[in-house]
Amino acid sequence: MSAAISPPASRNAACPCGSGRRFKDCHGQVAATVEARPASGTLAQLQQALAAQQAGRLADAIALYDRVIDAAPMLFDAWHMRGVARFQRFDFDAAERDIRRALALRPGVEAARQNLSLVIDGRLQAEREEVLCREVLPRYAALTVDPPRAPLDGVERGSRVFVIDACEAGSTLAEVLEANARDRGATVTRIHVAAGRVIEGEAADALAATGERDAIACAGCARPLGDWTLAAGAAVTALVADDVRLVTFLERLRELSGQGRRRVRLACSSAAPRLPPSLPHVASGSW
Repeated sequence: MSAAISPPASRNAACPCGSGRRFKDCHGQVAATVEARPASGTLAQLQQALAAQQAGRLADAIALYDRVIDAAPMLFDAWHMRGVARFQRFDFDAAERDIRRALALRPGVEAARQNLSLVIDGRLQAEREEVLCREVLPRYAALTVDPPRAPLDGVERGSRVFVIDACEAGSTLAEVLEANARDRGATVTRIHVAAGRVIEGEAADALAATGERDAIACAGCARPLGDWTLAAGAAVTALVADDVRLVTFLERLRELSGQGRRRVRLACSSAAPRLPPSLPHVASGSW
């Protein structure tokens, strides 16, 4: 599943949502319908929501769709596309409810039927992934600091702390880590990972060049980080898990460990209660 539905080079190309249909017959059809309407009132908000969704700002998009639905509860496009946005966030139950509501309004729209099938299939796949991940989870203990330590434990005045915001929009984890680092007298660099991107350029170079007085603390697991993780040499590397799929969490843990080159301090936020005791970590409220 894609983090955002961006138009392909040709409207005859396959839709990025994975439905197997041409873009112009799937989400391109929805976009064209929205663009053809006057940009005023709730329809303007619908355009804004679609733009946010295509940019990967799913939380913003869903909030905008909420407003549209409050103002126009019979609007098919709002229900349908909010369901797709929730699907992109792997919120399968809410996605199914929204798309079924859209189909109740317009039963003949094949794109919505296709997306409903994707939601149902996606839920089954996610359930299978969850089972497999839990089976292999104990093996990942070798990548974590044991006994566990708080993400910024030992950071002091004069240290450099790189706080990576890899959450979806709306999370405060990076802000908490940044405040913690500043309270300790450290110099803080905040790096945001955009949807559909990895850390590149000067930020990646700075992370790759970290040394014994540096710490890297990654807030969240929603965004891939990039190849700099293989070269980083920070004294402290930490991952604070948020409410995200287990498979994505394991991908971030493997990345931050430099594919097994270093151990990672692991903590979890209040939104990530699923980490088992077999995986050494510091629980929310202890760091």
